[in-house]
Amino acid sequence: MRRFLFAAIVSVLGCRTSDRGAAATADSPRAGSGSDEWLLAPGAGTGAVSDSSSEAELRERFGEAQVDTTRIELGEGETAPGTVLFPNDSLRRMEIIWQDTATRSLPSRIILRGERSRWHVGPGISLNTSLADLERLNGQPFTLAGFGWDYAGVITSWNGGALDSSLAQVKLYLDPGPMQYGSEPYQKVLGDQDYASDLPEMKQLSPKVRTIYIDFPHQ
Repeated sequence: MRRFLFAAIVSVLGCRTSDRGAAATADSPRAGSGSDEWLLAPGAGTGAVSDSSSEAELRERFGEAQVDTTRIELGEGETAPGTVLFPNDSLRRMEIIWQDTATRSLPSRIILRGERSRWHVGPGISLNTSLADLERLNGQPFTLAGFGWDYAGVITSWNGGALDSSLAQVKLYLDPGPMQYGSEPYQKVLGDQDYASDLPEMKQLSPKVRTIYIDFPHQ
């Protein structure tokens, strides 16, 4: 009887462990690889997309429902042929623009947009990272474009800080949110010109990262 109870307990625990493992595999882009599966780093590859990826490969790996062929917004009314991976999951969603648009292969750019994402481009840097956190990680103030136009809030220079080389192929776009658009500080940092991140107006607005571009080197 004791042996039977022991075997039953081991069986139940084994099933639970197996279920947790299956859930982790479904949730992770490349479970068990031992690498940082949510890091987007051209050259090193990622948990989902590498320098040599194609749309066909993504469909095979993740299934038809997780890959959407579409046109990607580039700004100023322009679009490009592309692919959306995990289109129905805001935390894993990424947009991919291809170098070879005919075969939809060899990624040229990955785009993250929105409030939050599991993907990140460096320690503590993802969607929703604040201006203050970026200054802390950079070790000093940086420079960003003014708001209210197509390239609003893009970081134009890290001014030789710690993030200067590590984010060389990454563009971060910050935004303070619609509630701030009519405010006095916002009106003082508008337009196609650069502003220092440590300006009092920028500190008041406290913009956060809302768009990330990750560029892959051309073959």
